[in-house]
Amino acid sequence: MKNDIPWWHTLYDDNLAAMLLDNNDVNEIENTLKFLIKYLSLTPNKRVFDQCCGTGRLALALARNHEVIGIDLISDYIESAKSKVENNKLNAEFIVADAFEYTLFEPVDIAINWWTSFGYSDDDQQNTLMIKHAFNSIKDNGFYALDFMNVPGIYRHFSKDVVTSVVNNGEELTLVRKSTIDFSKDRLVKEWRYFTKDGETATHYSDVSLYTPGQLIEMFEKTGFVDVHLYGDLDGNALTLDSPRCIVVGKKP
Repeated sequence: MKNDIPWWHTLYDDNLAAMLLDNNDVNEIENTLKFLIKYLSLTPNKRVFDQCCGTGRLALALARNHEVIGIDLISDYIESAKSKVENNKLNAEFIVADAFEYTLFEPVDIAINWWTSFGYSDDDQQNTLMIKHAFNSIKDNGFYALDFMNVPGIYRHFSKDVVTSVVNNGEELTLVRKSTIDFSKDRLVKEWRYFTKDGETATHYSDVSLYTPGQLIEMFEKTGFVDVHLYGDLDGNALTLDSPRCIVVGKKP
């Protein structure tokens, strides 16, 4: 499991894109946009920074009414997003870049980090760099939203095995995720095994910090954000043990 290449450089392949990033859940996207409009003051024609954009599913939807800059470490994902911009004439720019290192040259109105692209390093200071780069990428009075796991809920409703299947290029693709918790380091460790009808095609691992809501607030506030709030879902409900996610929203003073 351990090697010289960080696991997040290899986990994000075509299989994961087909399984998790390229789904066309219109309701999920539209509800996300409504959340950003309500809680991040996302009025029309704002400039938006999507910090870990993947194949651009959310960024492309935002680009219908906003100017969007999306970055991701995976070059194939960025190329996929770029091709969709060209086909749909959207106001979006996609760049291959590392969110641990990248700050926008020209600040935007809001920044987002969606679908748990945070906590990958086992170094808290490195993880905090992602928040700092978001802080430095937005204007004064701008907002940053981080969509993370509801860690207390994970402990309460822990699922060891999750099996997911999709049809990819006419063939069924199945993902078996086996999870364990490393209590000594407060990290969620997963084995990702992909299968087609011909058998196993790939195995990857992930290892993410289980930051509590309080720890996330502390990281935001130490970075400089104020008025930090927690939400448990896209309807803006308060975070509870049963919430499906933990969304942290902070304002740059």
